[in-house]
Amino acid sequence: MKQQDNELKIPEPLRADWFMVLVTIQADLIYNALVVLSSPFFLLYRSYRRAVATVSAAEKAVKRAPSRIAGGAGRVVRRTWFGLLGACHVSMVMVLALILAVVIGVGIVSLYVEKPVVVRDRLFFDYTEENPSAVFSFDKKKKSFSVPVGHSVHVSLVLWMPESEFNRRIGVFQLRVELLSLKGETIARSSQPCMLRFRSKPIRLARTFVMSVPLIAGIANEAQTMRIDALKHHEKWPRTKAVRATLIPRAQTWTLPQLYEAEIVLNSKPPWIKRMAYNWKWTLCVWTSMYLYVAILTALLWCFRPILFPYTSSRITAESENLEIEVVEEEQEAMERRRRERRNQPRQRSFATTQKSYT
Repeated sequence: MKQQDNELKIPEPLRADWFMVLVTIQADLIYNALVVLSSPFFLLYRSYRRAVATVSAAEKAVKRAPSRIAGGAGRVVRRTWFGLLGACHVSMVMVLALILAVVIGVGIVSLYVEKPVVVRDRLFFDYTEENPSAVFSFDKKKKSFSVPVGHSVHVSLVLWMPESEFNRRIGVFQLRVELLSLKGETIARSSQPCMLRFRSKPIRLARTFVMSVPLIAGIANEAQTMRIDALKHHEKWPRTKAVRATLIPRAQTWTLPQLYEAEIVLNSKPPWIKRMAYNWKWTLCVWTSMYLYVAILTALLWCFRPILFPYTSSRITAESENLEIEVVEEEQEAMERRRRERRNQPRQRSFATTQKSYT
């Protein structure tokens, strides 16, 4: 059976492309031989091209050196100029912010701090009345004022009285002071007795003998000045609008003292917190202005940075654009270098690739 099978085997047919295989093998051998022979020439040509490129690059660098120096000098001058402009701009903005902070700070402190009222004015008693009185109004044509709520008001009267025999005989008289509201209602009232200081006859004669020359020359006078602390009041609603002073004779008499002049002195004292604030007014103005200045600068840096640094923002945008342009140019140059290298690189074909291409 085995012998029959061996006899029955069919011989394999001969390949028809044997001639083409021989031709491709010969062509490949010839190509590789030519490549091996011409490789030194290609190496020389490539080195020559690289040398030429290096020389041209050096020439361009030498040519561009003066322009780069000039460009660098211009850039330095430009940056210095923009730096000066930026410094002036920032200084102007900071000065304006400081002025605004000072104005607001002084305004806030002025609104909070209450100045104590100090008034001194003359009084004119009306002796046509049964009890002469004088009214001092806060609403004057020349200068009106008002006592703030919460202040303590001190009212004093200064009477300049002659040392006449008439005043010495009168002795004691009554002085009444009243605080009036806008409607004329009495808010506070005070009454106290007053009299001249007593001087005996020998003391008067001795004083007259000692002061005879000044008295005759008119430098001194025979008068006494009385200062009377008449009233103390804590200001509240309704507000005080006038002060009325009245001279009242002693009981069972009708005689009133003689006066040269009469003055009213009105002082007010704010609460201790506001009094302390008034005493440290300029210190509070400085600290409030500094806090506001820091707040304004923080707001400018946080919300309005381009207004404070316009040249910096423009320079940053210009530099970012220049960087983008430089990156794009570098990428293009890299692509051109790759293309040149691919063009200058010789093609190598192996035996297997030629066989596959022909098959």
